[in-house]
Order: sequence, then C-alpha cells, then structure tokens
Amino acid sequence: MTKFVFIIGDQADFESTEALIEAYTKGDLVASNASAFVFEVPENLSPLMALHVGRGMAFSKDWSMDGTLSVLGVQGLGGEVVWR
Repeated sequence: MTKFVFIIGDQADFESTEALIEAYTKGDLVASNASAFVFEVPENLSPLMALHVGRGMAFSKDWSMDGTLSVLGVQGLGGEVVWR
C-alpha cells in the first residue's frame, strides 16, 4: 500500500500551494480554511487515480475546485511527504 496526503484550502487564505504545504507542515490547517486527507491505495495505482481519490474525499466534505488550492503528496516510509 502507498500512503498519500491530499490537502486543500481556500484561495482567500493561501496565496500558493507552497503556503498551503507550509501550513500543513506546521500543523496550522485548523487555524486556516483548509483540510488534509490521508489515505492508502494499492501500490500499483497511478498517482492520477490517487489524486482522484483525494479529491473525492475532499468533495464529500463539501470542498470544490472553485476558489481552492490543492496538492497531493506521497508519504515515505520515514513519514516524510514528497509533494507532487
């Protein structure tokens, strides 16, 4: 299994995906209008399909593509996240 992290936030609160990643890294998503979704998928699933899973999780919590920034990261064995 491969673990992914999908983060999404309101464009009014974040000027870039880098700012969104920084807020996630610092644990500040709760203070901002943003959410993180951590999930696992089979290793042979493409990153594009993993992106669709992350978006589906966000959209099921009333997020949308309109007015938001989002980014997908893959979590390594040591816990570090590599953002795509």
